[in-house]
Amino acid sequence: MKTLLVAPFTPFPLVFGGAIRVHYLMKMLASFSEVTLLAYRSWADVDAEAVQDYLETICHRVMLVDGKPTVTNVDRVRSVFRMRSFQYDVHYSQHFQLIIDDLLAAEQFDVIVVEMTQMGYFRYHQPGALRVLDMQNIEYELLFRRAEMVAHPLKRAAFWLEAQKCYRDEIAICRSYDLIFTPSDRERLILQRFKQMPPVETLPNTIDVDYFAFHPQRPMTNQITFIGATQVDANRDGLRYFMTQILPLIEQHVPDVRVSIVGGDPPPELLAFGQRPNVEVTGFVPDVRTYMAQATVLVVPLRSGGGTRLKILEGLAFGVPTISTSVGAEGLNLVPGEHLLIADTPEAFATHVVQALTDPALQKHLSVAGRSFVEEHYSWRNVAFQLRTHLERALGSRATVPDVHSTRA
Repeated sequence: MKTLLVAPFTPFPLVFGGAIRVHYLMKMLASFSEVTLLAYRSWADVDAEAVQDYLETICHRVMLVDGKPTVTNVDRVRSVFRMRSFQYDVHYSQHFQLIIDDLLAAEQFDVIVVEMTQMGYFRYHQPGALRVLDMQNIEYELLFRRAEMVAHPLKRAAFWLEAQKCYRDEIAICRSYDLIFTPSDRERLILQRFKQMPPVETLPNTIDVDYFAFHPQRPMTNQITFIGATQVDANRDGLRYFMTQILPLIEQHVPDVRVSIVGGDPPPELLAFGQRPNVEVTGFVPDVRTYMAQATVLVVPLRSGGGTRLKILEGLAFGVPTISTSVGAEGLNLVPGEHLLIADTPEAFATHVVQALTDPALQKHLSVAGRSFVEEHYSWRNVAFQLRTHLERALGSRATVPDVHSTRA
C-alpha cells in the first residue's frame, strides 16, 4: 500500500497535541504501508536537518514545504468582510497546491490521508486513490464555543460569523472525502447526523505507553502540574480559571501547595502568575516526563476546546492522578472516579484536587486504573490494527493491497 499523508505542520518535535496525533498516525501508517509525508515546515528554531533525518526513519519520502501563509490581526479583521473563512487564509497557498498537483501527477497512491479540514481547501485529484480526512476537532464547534465565552460584543459577533463560515466549509469538505476519521465517538456521531456524509470512523488519539513508562509512586510534595501549549486560547482560559477561581480554594486547605505551568511560549498574562512564590511557569521544556515525575496531581481545567486531550492520556499512562473538567476529558470514555476525577465548578474542582493531594489510597487507585485503561485503548501499536482494518475495508475490491515489510515503523 502506498500512502500520501498531508499535514498543516511538521509532526516532530512533539510539542503540542496536534503534532502528537499526526506523528503517531504517521507511525501507524508506516507500520503497514509506504508513506510519503507532505507538510508545511514548522519550528524555525529547531535543527531542520535533524527533523528531516528523524522523519525519514519512519517515512519512505519526506517533503517539508516552506512558505505557509502568514497572517496578521489586520488580515483577521478584513476576513470578517469576506465570504471565505479565515481558515482558508491561514492555510491555503498556490505554491503548496502546485506541489500537490505535481506529486499526484508523478506518483500513484492507494490512499491519500489529509490531516485536518483546513488542508481540505486543497485539491487532491487522483482517480483511484482513497481520499481520507483525519479530523482532530470539529473546527466550527470550537469557534462557536469560543464565541460564547467572549465578553466583548463585537469580538463575539466576529467569532460567531467565522464559526458560520467554518461550518459551511467544513461540512462541504467532509462530504468530498471517501472516509473520515474522528478522535472520539462524540465527533463521529455529530458528523453522522448530516446527510450525504461518507463513512465516519473513530480513530482515537494514541501515545507511546513505553515512552510514558508507569510511575505509580507519587511524590508527597503537594505539587499541582498543568501541561499544555500555553499559547492556545482554550489553555489560556483554563489556566486563568484555575489560578483565579480554583487555586485560592485549594490553598485554604493545603497552604504549601505548589503549581507548575508547563508549556512553550507562555503569554505575558501567564508569565505574571510565575511571580507568585509557589508558582512556576516553565516555558518550553524538552521532556515533559521530568515534570510528570514531580507532580502529585495533573490538572486539566479547560472550559472550551474540542477533540481529545493527549496530555490526559500521557499523564494517566505515566501514573499521575488527574483532575479535569467534563470538557477537558471529552471524548476519552474515561469513567469519573475510576480513571480520573471530574468537576465543573471551582468548588468541586478544588475539593477533588485536595482529595487527590492528601489521600495516598486514592492516588494509587487512580494511578493504576488510569494506566491500565490507556494501555488497552490508546497505545499506538494497538490502534494501528484498527487503522489498517478501516482502510482495507474502504479500499474494498479496488485492488489487492500488498504488505510492505519495513523496519521504518
